[in-house]
Amino acid sequence: MIRCKWSEESELLQDYHDNEWGEPVNDDQKLFECLILELFQSGLSWRTILHKRDNFRKAFSHFQIESVKNYSEADVERLLLDAGIVRHRKKIEAAIKNASVVSEIAAQYGSFYQYLAQLPDNVEEKKKILQKAFHHFGMTTAESFLEATGFIPASHDLSCHKSLKNPS
Repeated sequence: MIRCKWSEESELLQDYHDNEWGEPVNDDQKLFECLILELFQSGLSWRTILHKRDNFRKAFSHFQIESVKNYSEADVERLLLDAGIVRHRKKIEAAIKNASVVSEIAAQYGSFYQYLAQLPDNVEEKKKILQKAFHHFGMTTAESFLEATGFIPASHDLSCHKSLKNPS
């Protein structure tokens, strides 16, 4: 089976590619997890983040939005000492702020998923809206998040078995 080149490095990446990446996500907690992992991935390889995902889950209360939004400075300090995650103060603080943003969005739209589902069809507009809504979240991170969660088509290599352009 031919996959995207980036997924060939490990079985974990292959499993993520085949079973998660680009698949529609409608669960708010899972969407929040994806948002935060994409935020931490910025400037690093996805392999690094994926291999630390279980550590991130433990460190960030299994991505329970209401728990993370109430993190204090003591939690920031705790996370900065956690060698199992990426220890980057601005990203940690952004994750906590983004939990509050997601909570507010969910209250306003009924769920984080409903908010994402109502974004404009235009990919560039979606990315701009997310960039403005979230902290430490650029256009590339927004695109990666939208691809990972199935809100825009994932950019599979042309030869990949999951590519929409692959006739096989």
